Amino acid sequence: MTRYKPVTKARKAYDYLVFKDGDYYKVQDGDSLQIVHKDKNASTAIAKAINLLTPDRTWKEIIKLKGSFVLSSPITLDSCMIFDLSGAKLTLIDGVNDSIIKADGKSNIEIIGGILDGNRNAQTKGSGIAITNSEKITVRDTLIQNIIWTGLSLNQTSKFSVERVIVDTAGVSQYGAGIETTNNCWDGIIAGCKTYNTGSSGIIVNGSSGASGRISIIGCQTYKSGYNGIFLYFNVFDVSVIGCVVRNVTFGWGIEIENASKCTVQGCSVLDSSPSIGIKIMGSSALFNSVIGNVVSNVGRHLIAISGGAKWNRVIGNYLEATWTTDTIYDGISIGGADDGGGNGSGGQYGNIIANNIIRAPSIYNRLRHGIREYGDSTVYNIIENNIIRGVIFSSKIKWVGTETIVRHNIGFVTENSGEAIITAGNTYVDVSHGLDITPDINKIRITPKDNLNGRDYWISDVNSSIFRINISSSDSVDHTFGWSYYN
Repeated sequence: MTRYKPVTKARKAYDYLVFKDGDYYKVQDGDSLQIVHKDKNASTAIAKAINLLTPDRTWKEIIKLKGSFVLSSPITLDSCMIFDLSGAKLTLIDGVNDSIIKADGKSNIEIIGGILDGNRNAQTKGSGIAITNSEKITVRDTLIQNIIWTGLSLNQTSKFSVERVIVDTAGVSQYGAGIETTNNCWDGIIAGCKTYNTGSSGIIVNGSSGASGRISIIGCQTYKSGYNGIFLYFNVFDVSVIGCVVRNVTFGWGIEIENASKCTVQGCSVLDSSPSIGIKIMGSSALFNSVIGNVVSNVGRHLIAISGGAKWNRVIGNYLEATWTTDTIYDGISIGGADDGGGNGSGGQYGNIIANNIIRAPSIYNRLRHGIREYGDSTVYNIIENNIIRGVIFSSKIKWVGTETIVRHNIGFVTENSGEAIITAGNTYVDVSHGLDITPDINKIRITPKDNLNGRDYWISDVNSSIFRINISSSDSVDHTFGWSYYN
């Protein structure tokens, strides 16, 4: 019996190929391999190829560009298309003053590979890629460089994937991000991307003009950002920043969560940023965020800050090293401290958990003012526990003001202790060295007689940073033993 191998048709490489031949940019049909259009203007030739795609299609068709293209106007994409730039470089001519690639109100678009050069010194505006009011957008393996505004801008766009995109030099002083999602952007991923030399943030999720969220920023790197390395700004929800590296921020903070809720920053590193707070949670709408397992080193201000009335946040298991901070000015973890440090701050931060962090100040020239410091009135319900603070601290390892704040089990900083004390025969008191690193609250010291006092009263007095006194109402001919404990 003869067996026949079934014949399968390989997917064609493109529906239309655009390439330069002599003075012309030519459009080749992917089926017939015939040249169906030619034009001396690159932008016109590419627009023609897009226009040749099947009308009203529900599947994706492929436009492939090969070679270098100098554009006199933006490329406007259509729905249901793959724009394959893996062998192409696109450069704007002087004075286009617009984006290189645009899409508005479209869906099911893939942009793959390529180099996009914005010729920034000859433009007054324009992004590298600008997608608006669209969905199901993918951009991957693309280098975007020399852009006057934002490298990659997603506005009112959902269900997007941005993978391994590099933005090199975008924006001007404190304006123009590397990658920005803004105004009602939802359900996206930004993964493996890198930004260098951006006027504003390396990566920003901006909900100020319309809430945005459910976005994952994974394994990205930002270098020399002009206003925050990674920024989650206002009306942003459920964003995860995982395994990212922020270096050399030139203005602002390393990673900032400002008036954003239910966001997570985990496993990230913020490094070598002399003007910066490392990680900051800020604002009265900054609620239920988690900063977990990050490394902050060589930043110039507070290593982690919670301020502006931020509530119910968790700062857990971070490694924080002070090596660039101005001597005696800033705190390892600041709860309500001023951005400029100096022991100034305000209240309103409550319900935050600061736990299991390691804080190091290894240099006598870069001493932290405090390891952990809580500031201001109306600061309550915070928990500071299980932290390790090592090195040279200018003031105190931990200082707090909230009457309901719990500080306990911090290694090297004793806030809980217990023992026994004996009032010897013929005496009416004993001074107890409590061994605490704080002046205890007299109302939290518990004493229990361990033998019969025969009706004598007993009480505590003379509490200070070193001792407290146990008193009895009259002396006795025998010793009396008391157990004592202090639990903050």
